[in-house]
Amino acid sequence: MTREALLNNVAELVKSKLKPLVDDIDRKGLYPKEFMLELGKIGGFAATGTVEEGGNGLGLATQIAVLREIGKECGATSFSAWCQAACAWYLHQSPNQAVKDKYLADILQGKVLAGTGMSNTVKHLAGIEKHNLQAERVEGGYKVNGALPWVSNIGEDHIWANTAQIGDSYVMFITGGQWEGVTLQNCPEFCGLEGTRTYSLNFKDVFISDEDVIATPEQFQSYIPTIKAGFILLQMGIGAGVIDGALGIIRMANVVNAEVNSYLDHSYDDLKAALDGAWAETERLADDAWNNKPDTLATLKLREAAAVLALNATQSAALHAGAKGYLMRSPAQRRVREAMFVAIVTPAIKHLRKEIAALEAAQ
Repeated sequence: MTREALLNNVAELVKSKLKPLVDDIDRKGLYPKEFMLELGKIGGFAATGTVEEGGNGLGLATQIAVLREIGKECGATSFSAWCQAACAWYLHQSPNQAVKDKYLADILQGKVLAGTGMSNTVKHLAGIEKHNLQAERVEGGYKVNGALPWVSNIGEDHIWANTAQIGDSYVMFITGGQWEGVTLQNCPEFCGLEGTRTYSLNFKDVFISDEDVIATPEQFQSYIPTIKAGFILLQMGIGAGVIDGALGIIRMANVVNAEVNSYLDHSYDDLKAALDGAWAETERLADDAWNNKPDTLATLKLREAAAVLALNATQSAALHAGAKGYLMRSPAQRRVREAMFVAIVTPAIKHLRKEIAALEAAQ
């Protein structure tokens, strides 16, 4: 399958199966499970893996473009699909063949839905949080204890990736809702992104077998840089899709109110030009990461700029729409909340700026 054919198929599925659900996803917390499964069937997660792994080999840039197509209609579902793609990316990059053989093809093909519980890890490695999961080595694997405040795109029949601290290193692994000792608890209600199957997790003496290990403590330090840029770049698909949605609102508002809207700070043309520039950089950096030549500093700077652009674009969309943009049913109102999520989801703007400052100081 070509990239163009895949994106056309995704766009058609989004239009026919996701668009009618968007208000229920946003307002009622509906999780679009059937859409996610159908997305898997048409190859919507497969670009993150090679043909030999069960994917289509189209690469990271194509996977980001798929997430953008979803985000044009629904930021929440784009985030859920990002969780799945991120988990596939971790496995694609894993040095351990057993865990790849066990899980990767099913995730790439959407036969199993998967999440990522790496927010605490990424913040911990940046010196922002303590590590919440602890592991000890036992015969045949590891025993894990601790709790995580929220992990997305998970459920009783989902799997996901986590890390646990062990000594002065970490073990990264796959676990799931049916593992003995794993408990899922509902989170407090969010202002947006409710339809993403986000839960708090508790681990009580959870056994992780060696064949479920993505990176051992000995591998972790060299492994984590191989996934970091891709993890962040995949989020560009969410942000770009949300901005696309905002641009659509601005374009519609300008049909009637172009003259008075010209006095607002951000015009359609300015925002579109900024998005086009960010997208070209996304494609370049994604190709580098896919070819195991990640540029972490450039990726962090791009992601920070995209978060700011999403905030500006969605607020501008609401202002262009005027009073209509303040209605609860308005897409502009939803897009503002989705952009806030782009700005605070790990890595948040403040996190990105902290890491950028540290890398620049070290140069």
